[in-house]
Amino acid sequence: MVDENKTGKQIAKTIALPALLVISLLAARLVMQSKTGIRMSAPIELNRSGLSVSMPSGNGWQCKEKWSFEDSSFNISSIFAVSGLNDRSYAQCRYLLAAGEETPTERLDQEYSGKKLVATGQSTEGSLTANWATINADSGVEIILGVCELADGRQLEIEVLQIASEQNTAKDIFEKIFKSIRFSDNGLLRAGARLISDIRNEGLDIAHDNDSSASFFTIANAHNKIIGFTMDAMALVRTDANTTINAADYYYLRGTVSDEQVSYFRGDTDLRQFNWRVETNSRTGRKGIEMTADSGMLTVRRLRAGSPFDKRTGKGTGEYELGETAVPDIVLDPILAKALDINEQAVIIDIIRSDGAVMPVYIEKSPPSKDRTDSNSVRLEWLDGRNYWQQIYYDSSKKPEKIMLGQETTYTLNVSDANEITKLFPERANLVHDKSPLINRDGI
Repeated sequence: MVDENKTGKQIAKTIALPALLVISLLAARLVMQSKTGIRMSAPIELNRSGLSVSMPSGNGWQCKEKWSFEDSSFNISSIFAVSGLNDRSYAQCRYLLAAGEETPTERLDQEYSGKKLVATGQSTEGSLTANWATINADSGVEIILGVCELADGRQLEIEVLQIASEQNTAKDIFEKIFKSIRFSDNGLLRAGARLISDIRNEGLDIAHDNDSSASFFTIANAHNKIIGFTMDAMALVRTDANTTINAADYYYLRGTVSDEQVSYFRGDTDLRQFNWRVETNSRTGRKGIEMTADSGMLTVRRLRAGSPFDKRTGKGTGEYELGETAVPDIVLDPILAKALDINEQAVIIDIIRSDGAVMPVYIEKSPPSKDRTDSNSVRLEWLDGRNYWQQIYYDSSKKPEKIMLGQETTYTLNVSDANEITKLFPERANLVHDKSPLINRDGI
């Protein structure tokens, strides 16, 4: 029975102390359950990769159970967080499109320089092998990083950080994740590698400089209203020193504040070395990106509004490993035309986008129409989880004549010419009738 002579504050203390003890005991029990019996999620598939993995989930572990695309890689993570406790452990998997030859020890040293190396080892499950290393980052903080080689240059990186007094807990979580991996090589990336290898060796079917001409398309929204246009040009340019691919494209969307983007590209015919500059003006201001590919590395420099391109590495600069199938988006048209002639029905290649991201794309030939024996259409699915797709239709000479773009809404691009574009968009007539600044841009 509560003493009526006690103050409210004393009564609160009397009730609160046992309550806090119960909460502490429940939290401790939850932690012990998570340490001794880690519950794993159902297999979480990565679209069209042949890969699935299970992650810690429940008993204090929180996982969205969905892959996300960020910084040219796919990521999935679980976080252990119980209110009132300092334990903030996490587990993360990264699916890398391409990666260097650094060992897990070297990768940990790059991120946690000077920390104590505890152990290295190798784990095997079926046909998969993971090399791993463990460090003590700080007092009571154990980190294990493992790298699992997949097919065609892909890698799965597993990292676990555990803040706890128990020994080998991070290793236990790592092993549970590693043993949950299921991988089946669907052959799509290997087929894409053969396509790109043939293109690198044989070259693209591109007109020479004197024969090149710009291509025009109108852009219509879902209500069939024309709201903008695109134009692009591409040519092989021969000099005494070498032969390069010069390309440029431009799009314009009319509005109260118009949205427009222009790109300039110059690269070797095998597409391994190039320089690509993209400039955008829209209601959000002026932005730009400069991309340089060399020796299997892509360097991306970002322009801040009102500032020149910063040639230094550091803020606004990123570097990415490029796989064997990585090609720039601006030269995609002749690559897709080549894909119409191969035996494979579908392939996956990595496409370097105009925003500097490198992303896998699923490409599938559509069944031929009734009056044709071969396909005249391809469908592209961008595999970053945003459900963006393209359907491209070709004429008898394998030139695009219609393009459909879809995500939350649908846009249709129909082949056009300079005269129609000038009539529809007289404010851009000078640019439309003079393509030479596009192809012969200096300073690329």
